[in-house]
Amino acid sequence: EKICSGSSTSITLSGHTGTIQWQSSTDNTNFSDIGGQTTTSLSTGNLTATTYYRAKLTSGSCDPAYSSTATVTVDPTSVGGTAAPTLANVCSGSGTTINLSGYTGTIQWQKLNGSAWVNIDGQTSATLSTGDLTTTTSYRAVVTSGVCSSNNSSETTVNVDPTSVGGTAAPTLANVCSGSGTTVKLSGN
Repeated sequence: EKICSGSSTSITLSGHTGTIQWQSSTDNTNFSDIGGQTTTSLSTGNLTATTYYRAKLTSGSCDPAYSSTATVTVDPTSVGGTAAPTLANVCSGSGTTINLSGYTGTIQWQKLNGSAWVNIDGQTSATLSTGDLTTTTSYRAVVTSGVCSSNNSSETTVNVDPTSVGGTAAPTLANVCSGSGTTVKLSGN
């Protein structure tokens, strides 16, 4: 069975003969008795590491027998981490990369579409390439460790600046006398 770090589960023994003494191990080799655990059901308590359990069964004066081993795999808690763009501002039609750091689990990148976060298909690595952008866009990663609940990274926004346009420069007067001036106006920039 798999559980998230800090969670617990229960194990039930069936098809046995003899008095029960539950045992646990962190290496599946060296088992120790769990004090007071002598019924058919065992509550593991909150676990932070993968743990192995078995029951030692003793019938009268007979040598002990052991049940099969039950493995409780513990997945680390999901950690969303920090998302940071290589460039926080790009020119329209350009892109950047966003790097995720300090995370635990598998990644699914999302972008904000209006007011809803939507998955970006196939984007599951620690580095996201935004592709060419034409509007300011926010991103985050949803990170999931095994069976643990997902955790979101910090949100980051890539600001898109409009493309520079030179416009048209036009003088008020096209011809002037030496020593005189005119005004040049810029439009469409």
